[in-house]
Amino acid sequence: MSVLKTALATPSRMRGIFRYLLQAPKQRENKEKLTRLLSPDQLSEGRNKTAEHPMFNAALRESIKCGLLIEENEDIAVNLQLPKASIHPQTGDNLLPDTLVQLFFAADNEDEEDFGRLIAWYLAQDIYDAPDTWEKVEKLVAEQGVAESLDLKISSNTLSGQVEDWMCYLGFAWSHASDSNKKLVVAEPTAYLRRNLNDLFQGEAKAKLSIREFIDRLAKKCPVFETGKFREQVEEKIGSRLPNHLSTSTVFALFRLQDDGYIKLIRESDGDLFIFPSTDKEAGFSHIILTGVEP
Repeated sequence: MSVLKTALATPSRMRGIFRYLLQAPKQRENKEKLTRLLSPDQLSEGRNKTAEHPMFNAALRESIKCGLLIEENEDIAVNLQLPKASIHPQTGDNLLPDTLVQLFFAADNEDEEDFGRLIAWYLAQDIYDAPDTWEKVEKLVAEQGVAESLDLKISSNTLSGQVEDWMCYLGFAWSHASDSNKKLVVAEPTAYLRRNLNDLFQGEAKAKLSIREFIDRLAKKCPVFETGKFREQVEEKIGSRLPNHLSTSTVFALFRLQDDGYIKLIRESDGDLFIFPSTDKEAGFSHIILTGVEP
């Protein structure tokens, strides 16, 4: 079962358990003690006693299932097989969104494939006319005939909250309140791209990549983007992009990163040109340069 369908396994709860264990001696704790510390019995008053600590248990279960944590005898521990920076006490918390992206969308994690397809579907929509409420998502999914392939109960209010929380935490969307104080969600991956620029350019300041190489690296790292596994599965259902065209969500994010000084988009005469559609015009670029500004 996907983390999306485990209503009590929210980003903040999984993060809370992970943050505690990052600082714990040997990055492990007795499970019973961990439960008492992070889900005190006093908070259980009034609960159904047959389901004690449901929030903690759901978050812990999903953290173990995805490989962030491991269970050994009576202990819960950080998975030391993860990259060192991802579990270092000083950097692990900041890197947690990207750590979870890697774990959720790993090739052997079938549980989260529906989550990957849903994010890919969101990012494949026209950002200038994209659904920003769950009601609009329901309508568009039905119109595009992809409800079954996304394997989601789109009418679920719980699911809508999980989708919003997780997409925003992982950096694939951001939310804001409308004039009527209604929460709106914009599927736009600037935060994810900003965090991963140095890795995509392999840490080389002022490096230059062709747009094609950049997108290939991005899709390999996170398959919700163009040419990635989940994006291709979605585009088979809703229609593929034109050759050498990027989706407007990716383009919007790249333009934002350029405006903020992180990258520079250029057009070389002998380069393989990619079309960047926007609101009123289309621009063509062949290469992307990392400016050296720290994300």
